[in-house]
Amino acid sequence: MRSATPAEAGLAQCGLGFERPVPEAGYRWWYVDGFSDCGQFGITIIAFIGSVFSPYYYRARHRGRGQAANHVSLNVILYGPSQSRWCMTERGETALRQSPQVLDIGPSALRTSDSGLEVDIQERATPFGQRVAGRVSISFDRPSQECFELDGVGEHWWWPIAPIAGIKVALERPGLQWSGAAYVDSNYGSRPIETGFASWNWCRGHDAEGDCQIHYDAQLSGGGEKRLSLSVDRSGAMARTPSPDLQQLPRGPIWRVARPARLPHQAGRVKTLEDTPFYTRSEIQVGGGQFMHESLDLHRFCRPWVQFLLPFRMPRKG
Repeated sequence: MRSATPAEAGLAQCGLGFERPVPEAGYRWWYVDGFSDCGQFGITIIAFIGSVFSPYYYRARHRGRGQAANHVSLNVILYGPSQSRWCMTERGETALRQSPQVLDIGPSALRTSDSGLEVDIQERATPFGQRVAGRVSISFDRPSQECFELDGVGEHWWWPIAPIAGIKVALERPGLQWSGAAYVDSNYGSRPIETGFASWNWCRGHDAEGDCQIHYDAQLSGGGEKRLSLSVDRSGAMARTPSPDLQQLPRGPIWRVARPARLPHQAGRVKTLEDTPFYTRSEIQVGGGQFMHESLDLHRFCRPWVQFLLPFRMPRKG
């Protein structure tokens, strides 16, 4: 995969690129995940402009009205033995406010800070409407200055902003406070994701020394694949490494989505965090480390029955 700086790739002139416009039918997301030091709790946060897996945006693109700014959302998912939540309310263009330091999506916001990134959350969970409110603080020294081209033609990019970060979760609703290790990245596309890829699998985790490994394996819509493996040490230095052999994990337990994975050792316990008709997210024990893994099937995503089901998890306001 070819690499470039965030400025060269069009993701950011400064900061994290919150102010950058997203082209029609394109997408941009900022992704955070983290696990608590005790191992009981986890969180995933994804801020979308051009909500890439939205059924409303999918229909709008096919009708020639695919304005990315009219399809924004903050996906917040809480994992744990209790008080698990799923939030992903899509909003229209009046809910989006962009500046170099702040990205507002409805009542929630992402803000750059001296220590990294803060996320103020004011969302409602589905299907029961429980409030999810509070602040998540992610700490890292500085964002990396290397982005990677995922498709070979410069239309889809991935930016590993902070592969090694810290996280503090302080939620009022539900009442949760914990800290641990985190990861931050961002993806950008100038075209719909399903036109570039048939599927992909991705994972990141830490080894016994505390260094981070990331393995990206993307299958292109026109055939062929793009693979990238990185090792990131605690100073933030990134180096390319050979990709591990492909393992076939058990399919998602309900929707049976395939879970191929490139892991440095034989997978141990697999805990399914998200099991949807086209996507899985899993926590995997690998040797003495813990990996976050995702598997995405874009052929499934485009099927009419999947598009029919998605609004039940992704309501839209405005």
